[in-house]
Amino acid sequence: MGGRVWRMTRMGQPQIAAHPRDTPPRPIALRAGEKRLSVSPMKSLLTVLALAVTAAPVACAFDWPRYLGPESTGIVEGAIRTDWKANPPRTLWTANLGRGCSSFAVSRGKAVTAGNSSGTDTIWCFDAKSGKVLWKHEYPEKLAPKYYDGGPSCTPNIDRNRVYTLSKSGKLFCLDFATGKPLWSKDLEEDLGGDAPTWGYAASPVVDGDLLYVLPCAKNGALFALDKMTGQTKWHTSDRRKAGYAAPVITEIRGRKAAVVFHGREVVAYDLSSPKKDVLFEFTWRTSYDINASNPQYHDGKLFIASGYGMGYAVLDVSGTEPEILHRERDTRMIFQNSILLDGNILGVFGDKGLDAELILMDLASGKMHWRVKLPGSRGSCALVGDTLVALCETGDLICGSVSPRGFKELGRLRILPEKDKTWAPVAVADGKIFARTNLGRAVCLDAAP
Repeated sequence: MGGRVWRMTRMGQPQIAAHPRDTPPRPIALRAGEKRLSVSPMKSLLTVLALAVTAAPVACAFDWPRYLGPESTGIVEGAIRTDWKANPPRTLWTANLGRGCSSFAVSRGKAVTAGNSSGTDTIWCFDAKSGKVLWKHEYPEKLAPKYYDGGPSCTPNIDRNRVYTLSKSGKLFCLDFATGKPLWSKDLEEDLGGDAPTWGYAASPVVDGDLLYVLPCAKNGALFALDKMTGQTKWHTSDRRKAGYAAPVITEIRGRKAAVVFHGREVVAYDLSSPKKDVLFEFTWRTSYDINASNPQYHDGKLFIASGYGMGYAVLDVSGTEPEILHRERDTRMIFQNSILLDGNILGVFGDKGLDAELILMDLASGKMHWRVKLPGSRGSCALVGDTLVALCETGDLICGSVSPRGFKELGRLRILPEKDKTWAPVAVADGKIFARTNLGRAVCLDAAP
């Protein structure tokens, strides 16, 4: 690699220091004509204290407040220890959530997830350190176990003092983060005219600024933007699409803010900067049973998509008027696992029913496979915590290691959940704690803080 330093950073994002005190504050640059004000230390302290009292609480750099982490990239700052043979992660607590594939959202010492039992969905809020139930919100909901264990599939989204959750049938709740009390609710089918996919709604709600994005896939529009404070519709697209199972990905394409949505039969990029939310591009991708569930990745005019059922992956050139396939491999599949965009590469646990799971690092532009490492089972999820990769296999095996273009160096492996239960919900890592759950609802929180 010619001495090149391999930096574990989010694509297009500045690297964040491991802790605020590790980096001295930098002076703020002034615009032309501005003058720097001289403020006394005591006055500055009083200003900071006033802001701390009046401002709404916000997530810290080490939180995992929504699906796939703070930026929905599968990457979080911080660190975990990796000397698992000598000092394995300690179990802090366990819980029985009820069935489902909802992962954990973690913020400010609280962990929120969902499960179903006896025809009832429960939104659970735990103390992240002790596992004490702080509150729960319940409502009637069918288990709907169609060829799997059933239960909620969406991961909650914590945004300041509110939590947004979505059930399989489309019950959307905005809950008070402190108490779990409902602040408002909507039904994606009854209120927005939505048409749920075969296995129910699974695209986790996404907060961006003042808006909450959901995918009812109604007759009058596939993508809806709601006022996150009230639930009222601010706008919706005018297209009609078959619903998929992947959450919207907010990014920038050709200098325009965009939402990339992997619908049931195509991937579409919507121009959020245009009044009518015009389609920047779309590409047909027909998977058996319309199961497009893995998160797309966009970088530098290229789009990565992947599915199971023999579709495999493709990288599209979307810089022109019509998308074109740059490279594709049908046997390298990702049915619902997540991928991570890392220094121009795709990193993720590939696999499908009947295929072995593999941790793969692939060059996005060329399709060159840097390496492939076999993992237990046929599916899994991964997260990048500082410089450490954490992979959670469907067998309940948890693996940590270091990643470079030369290979994956495994540093630790533990069986943390029962293999027979299947573990499909993505792993979550926050403030040195690792959160995982099985499809049957067994949950565990591990302390892996350095």
